[in-house]
Amino acid sequence: MIALRRRTRSAVRAYCELDKWAFDPRYTQGRCPICGWRPEGAPAMPVWMLLAQRIDWELFGLLLLADLLLFLGLVVARGTGLIR
Repeated sequence: MIALRRRTRSAVRAYCELDKWAFDPRYTQGRCPICGWRPEGAPAMPVWMLLAQRIDWELFGLLLLADLLLFLGLVVARGTGLIR
């Protein structure tokens, strides 16, 4: 647990005076989620989060489900002796 705490960065908080809203700019693409204000020197999102946002997870899940159903169909066909 101690090693995990050392690897994680401390939370960076920014405060938008216009909206009176505190937020972590790493998870809002460096901007205020309400008005879009960008604080100076705000850290950007981690690379893994940028890549995760680019993937269409619903399509990925649908393809994974289709592969699983095909695999189960082959297992059942082999178990009944339809294929060898």
